[in-house]
Amino acid sequence: MKTDSFTILIILFFGFSVRAQVGHNPIPIKIDKTTADLNIKQGEETSFSFQLKKDLYYSITVEQKGIDVTVGLKDHNGKTIQDIDSPNGRFGSEKIIYSPDSSDYFILTVKPLSESSNAKEGNYSVIIQSPPKKLKKLSSKALEQDFDILKNAFIETNIGLWYNTYKQFDSLCKAQKSKIKDRMSALDFYQIVAPVVTYTKEGHCAIQTSEETGSYIRQHGKYFPFLVKILDKKVYVLNDLDHYKTKEMLLSKINGNSIDSIMTQFLKIEPADGYNITSKYRWIETAFSKYYLRFFEQQPNVFDIELINPKTNDKVHYNGIPALSFKQYGKFVSKEIQSIPNYRYKEPAALKIDTLLSTATLTVNTFSTNDYTGGRKGFKEFLAKGFQDIAHHKIKHLIIDIRKNEGGAQAMEDHLMSYLVDKEYPKYQYAEIPSFTYSFLDYTDYRNKESQDDFEKELKAEFYRSNDGRYLDLPGKYKSDTPQTNRFKGDLYILISGLSFSGGSEFAALAKNYTNARFIGEETGGGYYGNTSGFFINYTLPNSKLTGRIPLIKFVVKEKQNNIPFGRGVMPDNEVQPKIEEYLSGYDTEMEFVKNLIKNK
Repeated sequence: MKTDSFTILIILFFGFSVRAQVGHNPIPIKIDKTTADLNIKQGEETSFSFQLKKDLYYSITVEQKGIDVTVGLKDHNGKTIQDIDSPNGRFGSEKIIYSPDSSDYFILTVKPLSESSNAKEGNYSVIIQSPPKKLKKLSSKALEQDFDILKNAFIETNIGLWYNTYKQFDSLCKAQKSKIKDRMSALDFYQIVAPVVTYTKEGHCAIQTSEETGSYIRQHGKYFPFLVKILDKKVYVLNDLDHYKTKEMLLSKINGNSIDSIMTQFLKIEPADGYNITSKYRWIETAFSKYYLRFFEQQPNVFDIELINPKTNDKVHYNGIPALSFKQYGKFVSKEIQSIPNYRYKEPAALKIDTLLSTATLTVNTFSTNDYTGGRKGFKEFLAKGFQDIAHHKIKHLIIDIRKNEGGAQAMEDHLMSYLVDKEYPKYQYAEIPSFTYSFLDYTDYRNKESQDDFEKELKAEFYRSNDGRYLDLPGKYKSDTPQTNRFKGDLYILISGLSFSGGSEFAALAKNYTNARFIGEETGGGYYGNTSGFFINYTLPNSKLTGRIPLIKFVVKEKQNNIPFGRGVMPDNEVQPKIEEYLSGYDTEMEFVKNLIKNK
């Protein structure tokens, strides 16, 4: 699933004097200095108090060193603001960022996760960082070292070598590395390496700015105060702003930068599977203001924009539109999306039955087990009840909507497929990893021997080294579910989009291979022939501190002869896209297209 889109309701963190408490023994720590390793045992809880200043952006990092901990942020009354436990096991970072609306005291709690698989005791450290006034300058030597580490990690894991030859990838790397200059900031360096990540053509590959850069941008960055929608490669504005009438207008220029130049830059830094474009457009929509800030202007006070009326082609100019701070932008987005129907899904899955049309609409917005009550079991119970209802009403037409499904847990797509097929199917030609060990692990969450041993054991539990030297999935590891007795046997329609990614696009590929479904919408964001995902190595480059992830498992779908070009997603049988006024009004163009097909059968 894609994780680099702009998070609106992010929680942010900061402080001055700090004290930690285990039982009744306070442990003082200083801002911008990492604590010594602190020991904690199952059943214990450590708390820290902070004096936080209004509207300042501090970040807190709890580094896990052999024990999986949960981290909580509370106000001075003990009311929980946020609890976090990232899925990174006993090693790696737990991070909270928070900006209070008023100066006050806050509390941080650290306690071990109470699971049998967790260690009985272990160490952790804490660092609280204040927002920088300016970004540090780094030497070209240090940045070149980071560049080489990342390039070699990609080559060692074969990332970028499915859709590119080594010669092509090496040529791009040489061109980008030549742009490194002395005394660049980590943000400057990010602008250079982001296109390298995109060139891998692996949509699960990612790179993020450094913690220092993120903190700097949150404190000082200025945001473009508009939401956008990309339709037919054109960028539309979704909102009016004060007395500026901009809604439904085409965006043409921002502060003299043409929309073509802006989109060209954005397409270069948004990874996708293979040669796909639809996923890029869907992700750019949600990150437009963030990307503009990173690649064009960090601190514009105002925006001058040029718009085009799509009905008359008349140009409209607005000057002096105030830029928004990070906090203002978050509030602005939270307010504006409330007026846009279906901007985000509200529930993980839903079923509607229209007995008059003998049609069922099954919407599956995610395959993430975290979003279903009861996890995977809850998802299975939802499908069992849903298809029981479909069978009871003798439904003839089934619409499955996966337009917002960016994937989730492995095999969730297979369980949905088990209600659509009458026999088991070969899911993959093969699943493969490059190796059990890697030379760059010192720059990842697996930076010590214990975690590296765990890493290798985890891979060996799923893969083996074959006689031809490849590391392949163990027989029976990835297989289809047993077909259900009450499977659907009628007409099947599947709605797809650029957000149909990872497990969502994999479901579309399987349905393309093993059902007679008719696909409506736009090309799926995920590749039809497979993707690299499943297991991720999170890295931090030593000098620039850029972070990111490298997907490890190459899943190659068992393809059929259906004329889909290599490196593309599942293509729609009927390409349908809404007009901007339809999108904003909540009229579901793709869904209505399918219903008309059914009515006219």
